[in-house]
Amino acid sequence: MKALRLLLISLTALLLLAALVAPGLIGPKVEETLQQQLANQPNIEITGYQRGWFGAEALTLLKGKDGATEIHSAIQHGPVVFTRNGPRIGVIYSKTRLSGQQLEPALRHQLEAYYGPLSADVEQSPLLLETLVATDNRVINTLHLLPIDRKEGDQALRFEGAEIQLITDYQGQQQDSRFELGEFVRMDGHREALYLQSATGDFNLDGNGAGTLQLMLPLVRANNDSGPLELRNVTADYAGELAGARTLKVQTNISLPEIQSATPASALTQQMHLPAIGYDDLHHYLYTLLLTPSAERNWAQVFDRPLKMQQQLDIQTANGPMQLQMDVDWQGMPRKRQPNDKLFWMDALTGEANINAAEQALMQSPAIMQASTLKQYGLLIENNGELTMHLQLDRGNLLVNGQPLPADLFMLAMLGNF
Repeated sequence: MKALRLLLISLTALLLLAALVAPGLIGPKVEETLQQQLANQPNIEITGYQRGWFGAEALTLLKGKDGATEIHSAIQHGPVVFTRNGPRIGVIYSKTRLSGQQLEPALRHQLEAYYGPLSADVEQSPLLLETLVATDNRVINTLHLLPIDRKEGDQALRFEGAEIQLITDYQGQQQDSRFELGEFVRMDGHREALYLQSATGDFNLDGNGAGTLQLMLPLVRANNDSGPLELRNVTADYAGELAGARTLKVQTNISLPEIQSATPASALTQQMHLPAIGYDDLHHYLYTLLLTPSAERNWAQVFDRPLKMQQQLDIQTANGPMQLQMDVDWQGMPRKRQPNDKLFWMDALTGEANINAAEQALMQSPAIMQASTLKQYGLLIENNGELTMHLQLDRGNLLVNGQPLPADLFMLAMLGNF
């Protein structure tokens, strides 16, 4: 018994010694590996790194399109680390937050729209990234969007927060990833302006954008001047694969199977295919369309970059179906233009479009004025209660249902000023 007690004491002492000595051995290796990994990342710069025995602190700049964002990381060295969920065995554990000192303008605008003015105190950061490098060939990254409960004037926001978890092996190969979005409510006075029920999804994406993503929204409600809108069982799917050097082939599908609104629409499906889009062009469109506020959006700037796209939109209505098919090859906004040529942008566009719709559905849609004008001048062809139109455009040369038509006349018809 005495020998057993001595053995247990000895083992405990050895484990304690290992726990005290290991961080000092792990720390330098962590720093060396970190510097090696970031050396090949031109958009990431470590501006400060201070290593201690049990951990380290790092300041990093993430360089974006219109500025840089500073983040602060508090790093613990294993083998025992203390996470938000208690002690764990791991090589490294870190908490990364926005420093609040420097933020890319678009990111600041998006965050402050929901969280209000951001504090310079790193502990008040609305974003928290936890990283645990475990001992079982797993790296667990968990991004937390903190809850919101804020009122400003007549508007109130409540958000239960979100969690995005990305798990990879030591080589960066993704193993299991998911996200959970908490309930979101925005009130305008006593009116519910927007409600999103808690949602879930999963994804398997490489750093190059290849992979898949699925999102399911059980319930979305909105109220505005156009009336109430309710969507149920909304799904969104993304699939991407490498099509060449720094180029992706992208397929997306959005399905709204149950729509209740002031319009006759009862269901909608949209499919989009990008056969080849470069990383820089994809980043441009995501940035200008998703991160730039609509009031500040410049459409000439949005469509400055080239874009090849095939798209199909199907709408079911109480008055019959409608379908729009488009095949677009856009070369980017032309640099040269003729004086007084308002349609100069058509010179950089090649594509075709097909419109098929039940006549009653189109004539009772928001596009009734354009549809009436196009039908009156024979551009929308009627056949057994269905209206159809086929457009072909080749760098300024327009064919409507196979017949040439000056592009400016067609645009006048579309605007109802024929």
